[in-house]
Amino acid sequence: MRRLLALWEKETLALSRDVLGLAVLFLMPAAFIVVMSLALSDVFKGGAARLTEFAVVAAEAKLADRLARKLSGDGFRAAPAPADEAAARDGVRRGTPSLVLVVPRDFERALVAPLDGKSTPPELTLLADPALPPAQLLAFRQRVLGVTLGLRVSALMQRAGIAADADALELKHAATLNIETIGKTARPSSVQQNVPAWLIFGMFFVVMPISSLFVVERREGTLARLVSLRVPFSMLLLGKVGPYLVVNLAQAALMLLAGRTLVPWFGGETLALPARWDLLAAVTACTSFAAIGWGLFVAVCSRTLEQATVIGGVGNILAAAVGG
Repeated sequence: MRRLLALWEKETLALSRDVLGLAVLFLMPAAFIVVMSLALSDVFKGGAARLTEFAVVAAEAKLADRLARKLSGDGFRAAPAPADEAAARDGVRRGTPSLVLVVPRDFERALVAPLDGKSTPPELTLLADPALPPAQLLAFRQRVLGVTLGLRVSALMQRAGIAADADALELKHAATLNIETIGKTARPSSVQQNVPAWLIFGMFFVVMPISSLFVVERREGTLARLVSLRVPFSMLLLGKVGPYLVVNLAQAALMLLAGRTLVPWFGGETLALPARWDLLAAVTACTSFAAIGWGLFVAVCSRTLEQATVIGGVGNILAAAVGG
């Protein structure tokens, strides 16, 4: 036991001399957790609706206002109409508004064209921001077609002498559709996603001090002297595992504390911890053993400090990319 304590003391002294390395192990994942949790907070809110602005450009202001009023709603908001099509194109190019519907001069005359397949239907032009999500673009396109269909049917019915209200012919008045979701989604919040992800990423960076110290000890003959003293291999292994297990556990505690305090302090959500602390501790310990094993593997495969640094760092990044 005295030998094991001496080995742990040796590793602890070596770690304490590398203050910057320890700072990276603790501060880097904490910074990533705060920044990424706040940056991705809107993405993980389950599709929180944001209003998409659109405008209508038409020769007649009354027609433009009428179409803008009918197209508003369900996530779309009417913006002030540009002066002309050129101004509309400049606005869409800047992203304000994201959509502009250009109505031709003969639009109202084309509405009363017979539905016989020979007449030309009304031609509309939709100017869209390329950054707009395809789903929103498709939703607005269907909205435009639905409003146009209602206007055309109303115009044809009035031409035939049948009283018709264009508002009553809109698709939203065709039927009452009730949407009922079955079950609950298990989509995590931004904090629930990023804290464990960056915690594991940070824990695996113990590969840097493990492999570096291992290479230095092998180069300076420390390992050879320990073997000559008949220190068992299992004890040498435990001497490496113990201190870094404590470092990983301290990392986990600090990262969880950051999710509980730092992220809410900056305006994000609070990390929800599980009720089973024993399971959380078991998963953390298993992750730590995997990280230490990876560090020892890199140390055995490396012959220089440069090799250990490159293999460990690049390997962590590649593994994180593969793991998502």
